[in-house]
Amino acid sequence: MPSAKYYHKNPEHYKILKKEWNRKNRAYISSYNTYYRTGKYTPEEYKQKFQKNISLNSWMGRGMTTCGYTWDEIYDIYINTKECFYCGVDFTNRKKNLDHDHKTNRIRGVLCSSCNRLDVLADID
Repeated sequence: MPSAKYYHKNPEHYKILKKEWNRKNRAYISSYNTYYRTGKYTPEEYKQKFQKNISLNSWMGRGMTTCGYTWDEIYDIYINTKECFYCGVDFTNRKKNLDHDHKTNRIRGVLCSSCNRLDVLADID
């Protein structure tokens, strides 16, 4: 984030950026307002109710290519995967990541955090 000094020199520029961000993220703002402003859900209820939408919006926002699958099928694969595609570690104590190629945006598999950071599937494509 730029410094306050830079922001105050260019307030019109930041108003335009904020309007553009708000226009692109209406679904996120709506779900944020449903939870935080109304207090309708506890954090656990919110996560259970909206986790699928949160994940799908995140993946679609990155421009990932589904390779012939629907987003619902990909989410089901992601949820039902119990071990890392590359190293085989169990996901009970590790975070899952939907891995994709950053050049082609093709989805490659579900990896643990360690394998995802190493980009182990880059050579397999």
